[in-house]
Amino acid sequence: MRPVLLFVTVAATALLGVAAAPAAAEEHAAAALLKDDVARVAKKTDVPVRVPQAIDLDFDGQVFGSGTATKRSYALGLDATEDCGGANACFLASFTGERGGSYAFTRKVTLARGITGRYKPLSCGASCAPAMVEWKQGGALYTIQAKVGVAGAAAQRAALVRAANSAITATPR
Repeated sequence: MRPVLLFVTVAATALLGVAAAPAAAEEHAAAALLKDDVARVAKKTDVPVRVPQAIDLDFDGQVFGSGTATKRSYALGLDATEDCGGANACFLASFTGERGGSYAFTRKVTLARGITGRYKPLSCGASCAPAMVEWKQGGALYTIQAKVGVAGAAAQRAALVRAANSAITATPR
């Protein structure tokens, strides 16, 4: 009976269009989506705001931006819903900067302009934590964390390095 049940479950899943694999990466114009939030945040902080022009995300719907700042830090986010509040279910990406700051992890990655940053791959336990890249530039620690829409550790790393390099080379806001 179990082989038949397994076949029925697999067939029903295929017919319903349920996919176990992640969605294909879709490029989102991070800088454009966050334009108003960046303008508001940049007025409140002394940390130059760095956001990539674009980022590949595992999401193909409407994306909403948000942002907060203090004198010495800022946090910008891209979410799948309005007023997400950082909830895991609607989180897509975050871009943070803080004056000073220390690296949170040790795996090194080479970034634009000769910067050596740090990288943490996707990690799963009771829930999954998206991959992250961080670097120091101009006395500030910058971090990008994102649910990148690419399969495989090397592709996820490459997607975050592209996003970081875009933020590094862009004119700070």
